Amino acid sequence: MREVEKLTEYLTGKRSRSVFKGKLCVFMSWGLILFASMFNAHCSSGGQSKPKSPDPVTPVYDPRTSPTEDTAMGWFNAETPDNINGVALVIHGLNLRPSKMESIIKLLTNSGIDVLNLSLRGHGQNYFHEKDVDTREARMEAFKTVSYKLWMDEAHRAYVHARTRSEEKKVPLFLVGFSMGGLMGADLLVSHEDVRFDRMVLFAPALDIHGINYLAKLLSPFPGLVLPSFTSTSYLANNGTPMAAYNALFETLRHFNQHVCAKLNVPTIIFIDPEDELVSYRKLKRRVEKESLDQWQFRLLEKGKTGVQEKMHHLIIDEPSVGTDTWNQIKSIMIEHLLP
Repeated sequence: MREVEKLTEYLTGKRSRSVFKGKLCVFMSWGLILFASMFNAHCSSGGQSKPKSPDPVTPVYDPRTSPTEDTAMGWFNAETPDNINGVALVIHGLNLRPSKMESIIKLLTNSGIDVLNLSLRGHGQNYFHEKDVDTREARMEAFKTVSYKLWMDEAHRAYVHARTRSEEKKVPLFLVGFSMGGLMGADLLVSHEDVRFDRMVLFAPALDIHGINYLAKLLSPFPGLVLPSFTSTSYLANNGTPMAAYNALFETLRHFNQHVCAKLNVPTIIFIDPEDELVSYRKLKRRVEKESLDQWQFRLLEKGKTGVQEKMHHLIIDEPSVGTDTWNQIKSIMIEHLLP
């Protein structure tokens, strides 16, 4: 009943002013970023003569310095190893520290679920480790080289590891994803014949984003260009997001939309704040109706007092980002959904 009341307020306009302000803020931010980026790109291309840039160096694989499955994946074992209730593949959001998914991971392990936490290239420890190279610089350089195919290959390899353990333990396999992670998991499901999930929990999945955010595509020819991120700095994996990563996001969206099918209709909970600045709740709701995803359910969130300085409605992955009461609701709903 509380969720219906929130939705009614949203649709009747009581929340519209706040949503409009949020969209306007994002629009103005993107506008300033695009203007400054294009100006810088134009200035850097000026001059009477410019030496030809060398071809980008492709790192040669070296097990001593190159990213490996060990740096891309981390297992967190259930607190009850003799009584496993499931296995969960957890995928973080774009430019989010994978470690910030640990509040969710702890909830899962406390409930008897083994967790495989995936760190996509350019996040966490998944970058080229080289001697005498600053960690932040090395991670950002790796972030500038990402692509849809690279990230999808990493996600599929992680899925195979998670599925193997679920089959060995004879327990269900779950997907838990936030934002970009939710999109990648959903695309993985619909575009790979061997992939299946018994249940999914998606936090603000980037399946449908506000049109304003497509402004970034104007800068797609500049994959190495780093744009500032809107999320609180304490959650960021890097000080900015390169266009290569945004290009991968847009390619994932395109690929997902081309492969949407009935396979997507598994029991799923979507947590989302209707005022989300990046993901459109209305578009998501229309998609669920259009695709007849009758096993998908929405849980609308309203943030309380948070411990995050920048109150961003898209960020809903732990107690500091949503407030104590809302986080307790999320925990209860999530475990009830995964372990009915």
